[in-house]
Amino acid sequence: MPEPLTDYLLLSDVHLGSDIVPHLRPWATTSWLLQEAAIDSRLVALFDHYRTPSAPGRQWKLILAGDFLDLVGVSLAAEQVETPPTVEELRCGLGSAPDHVVRKLNAIAARHPTVFAALARFLDAGNSLVFVRGNHDIELHWRRAQRAFVEAVAHHASTDIASRIEICPWFYAVDGLFYVEHGHEFDPMCSYGDPLLPVGLTDSRRIRDTPFSVLLRNVARPTRGLSSASYGYVGMSAYAFLLLKLGVSGSLAIAVRYGRACYRLVNETFQHALQRHVRRAEAKLKHFARRSGIDSARLAALRTVYVKPAVESLNYVVRSLYLDRIFAGLGAFAIALFALIAWSWASATTVGLCALPALPLAAYALIGRGTNTNPAAVMRSGAERIAALFHARWVIMGHTHDPMLVPVSPDSSYVNLGSWGQDDPPDEQTGTHESSRTFMVIREGEGALMRWDDTAGPVPFT
Repeated sequence: MPEPLTDYLLLSDVHLGSDIVPHLRPWATTSWLLQEAAIDSRLVALFDHYRTPSAPGRQWKLILAGDFLDLVGVSLAAEQVETPPTVEELRCGLGSAPDHVVRKLNAIAARHPTVFAALARFLDAGNSLVFVRGNHDIELHWRRAQRAFVEAVAHHASTDIASRIEICPWFYAVDGLFYVEHGHEFDPMCSYGDPLLPVGLTDSRRIRDTPFSVLLRNVARPTRGLSSASYGYVGMSAYAFLLLKLGVSGSLAIAVRYGRACYRLVNETFQHALQRHVRRAEAKLKHFARRSGIDSARLAALRTVYVKPAVESLNYVVRSLYLDRIFAGLGAFAIALFALIAWSWASATTVGLCALPALPLAAYALIGRGTNTNPAAVMRSGAERIAALFHARWVIMGHTHDPMLVPVSPDSSYVNLGSWGQDDPPDEQTGTHESSRTFMVIREGEGALMRWDDTAGPVPFT
C-alpha cells in the first residue's frame, strides 16, 4: 500500500499554561480561567475540523511552530521535586531542571485536557504532529520532558500514537516547499545562541538565562500591572509611568526584583565570555547534521543568519536593561544636587559650569540608545536568506504574534503565523497582544494564511 501524501496545518504561540501562575500572581488565578476556556474551545474545533484527510490517500501533519506550551511562564511553588530548587526558584517557582519541567507540563495537561484530547483524536485518525520548540517551551530540550508531552497526549488516544509525534530541536523543513522555526533566534532578548544546546553554562541541569526568561520570571510575573507583552520592547517613559502607578512601596519592590534580574544577566554575560560548551556545541551540530541529512555547511550558513544573543555582550545587556540610562539619570541628579548646594557659597558662573554636564546626562537618560526593538524586520530579512538556503517557497515563523504573508523574493514568501493564546489576565492585557487566531494550510503544494472564525470556521486571513 503506498504511503499517504501529506498536507500541512501550521500554527504558533498558543501559550498553554500561561494561566498557571498561583505562586507569583495569585490575584490572577480566577480572572484568567474565564478566557482560557474560549481559547481551548477554538483549538479543539480547529483540530477536529482538520482531523479528516483533505482527500483520499492524503494525511495531515500538524506543525506547532513554537510557544505552544508556556513552560517558562508557569509559576508553581518549587516543592516536591528531585532537583533541589535554587534561591531564585524558591522565590519565582519551578525552574527548568528536567523534573521541574515535567511537573509544569503535567500541570498544563491537567489544566487543558480538552486540547490534549483533541490532539489525540487528530493523531488517532492517522495524522502526525511535529513540535518545533520556541523560547517559551525551550524546556522541551530535555528528553524526559519530551516523553512527558507524548504521554500526556497518548493518555487520551485509543491507538499507539507515540511514533507519530516528532519534537524538533531546531527547525522543520521540507526542501523545495517550506521551512519552519519559531523565530526567537532573531531576537537578541530571547536568543539562546545555540538552538541545539540551550543548557546553562555553569549548571547543565537547567536551561540558560536570557533577558526574556529572567525578566519574565523576576520582574514581569511578580508585578501587578506589568504586562508580559510590554516589558520587552518599550521605552524608558513606559517604566516611568509604571513607577508612578506603583507608588513608593511598589517602586521599591520592583527595584529590588529588577536589581536581582540585572545581577543574573550580567553574571550570564561573564560566563559567556569564558567560551564554555564550544566542543559540545560542535558535536551537537554534527549529530544533528547526520540525523537530519542536512550537510553541516548549510547548517553553519543558517547559524550566520541569526543575531547574537544579548548576553554575549555586556554593552548590549547594560543598554537593554537601561542601566546606562539609569546611571546617567543618577549622575545628572547628583550634579544638579551638588550645584544647588554650591549655590550658597560659589559664584553663579561657577555653579553654572558645574551644572552644565547634567544636561547631556539628563538628555541621554530620557532618550538613550535603544536596543529593545521588535525583531520583525530582522526576521523578515533573515527569511529571504533562509529561503535561498532551503529552496523554500515559504519561510514560516511565529514569535512576534503579528500575522503576515509577504514576498521576500520572486519565488518565496515570509509567513508569520500570529498567535492563539494570551500571556496575561484580561485586566492586564495590552492592545498589541490580541490573539489573531491565524494559521497556515499547505494543501497539495498550495499555501494560504487562514483565520479561525467561531461561526464560519476557517476563513482567509486578510
